[in-house]
Amino acid sequence: MTSNPPTEKTDASLSGEIKKVDESALMSLLESVERKHGFIPREISEEVNRLVEMRLERLRRIQGKLDTGIKRDVQMHVARWREEEGNLIMILHAIQNQHGYVPREVAMELSRELGVKLARIYEVITFYHYFKLQPPGLHNVTVCNGTACYLKGSTDLLNEVRTRLGVSEGQTTADRQFHLDVVRCIGCCGMSPAMVIDGQTHGRVKTSDIAGLIEAVKKPEAPS
Repeated sequence: MTSNPPTEKTDASLSGEIKKVDESALMSLLESVERKHGFIPREISEEVNRLVEMRLERLRRIQGKLDTGIKRDVQMHVARWREEEGNLIMILHAIQNQHGYVPREVAMELSRELGVKLARIYEVITFYHYFKLQPPGLHNVTVCNGTACYLKGSTDLLNEVRTRLGVSEGQTTADRQFHLDVVRCIGCCGMSPAMVIDGQTHGRVKTSDIAGLIEAVKKPEAPS
């Protein structure tokens, strides 16, 4: 009985292995096969194409569910406030209360539903400081930059927080742990320079205090 050449045997086993790897490992596997043969064998390319189509179909189904959910939610908010004067602001409040900010895809759906230009919606969002365009962080850090705090060194505090978190005011860290804001006054001038972390006011803060304050509120890591 004639056995298959070693190359064919290896390629057949590779076809099975393709099902088990992620995108990064798949690319490495294909590059290895291409270096070996100078091309991608048809059996392997067909298997890769089949798996890619399967994953794309799953993604399309997920996207469809997301789109349906967004449309349903926006229609609910619009129905609640449609007859009210100044309803755009009320609807945006409802959206932000739901998501913690105003996602762009939701703003686009709201534009379609109300027949209002997207630019007009963003005019309202950016005019009122209450509205946020970025997802909120788990922890909110607010630095006061009122006159008293400014004179006592709030700029140095803000620069230290920016450095520690790696974001500017109005931004959220990539891991969604912290959101940084700056306000004109928090009403604690006698404690300047002051800042607020998760609703707790800290007064007479020094730059050397920042690292400890941030570490104290970090989300504990899940046990391994």
